[in-house]
Amino acid sequence: GLVERNPDIGGETLFNVFGEAAVKILYASKPQELSNVLWAFVKVDAKNSRLFQETGGVISGMDLDSFKPQDFANIIWSFAKSGKADPELFQALGNHIVARRLNDFQPQHLSNIAWAFATAEVSYPELFKKIGDHIAGQDRLNLFNPQSLSNISWAFATAGVSHPQLFNKIGNHIAGQDRLN
Repeated sequence: GLVERNPDIGGETLFNVFGEAAVKILYASKPQELSNVLWAFVKVDAKNSRLFQETGGVISGMDLDSFKPQDFANIIWSFAKSGKADPELFQALGNHIVARRLNDFQPQHLSNIAWAFATAEVSYPELFKKIGDHIAGQDRLNLFNPQSLSNISWAFATAGVSHPQLFNKIGNHIAGQDRLN
């Protein structure tokens, strides 16, 4: 990450300052801003438990209808990747995703959400069924890159969720490819 490449910036101090500043303005933040902050902290491998804890509380009190698919995907992924997954927050976000149509979710959003729930070991069979049904119902899987299909397959297997139609669809898609990218 950034800190390993630039040891002179004092990563712990720098990101603690950023984290504390972010905590002070969380309640005035928009969903995309929250998702970007969490994503950035995870990408540079900065540890800030308070930031994740406080952000989870803020998100729980927000109108989830204002969240875009990428906001959900980035937030859930960030919590899982940081090791700070909050099962109650995951359930609340999962409830909202299950209640939505998934047509506005891009393949990577679906992949990241499934991966995050499996990685965080948060059981949510209804969410996996919704994602699986949505993907299996697609005419073609050309919009899904091999990494997304691999992550989705891994997530379903890791979560112990059986979805034969999904696995048949992915298998048929892969078998029909001349080559994998």
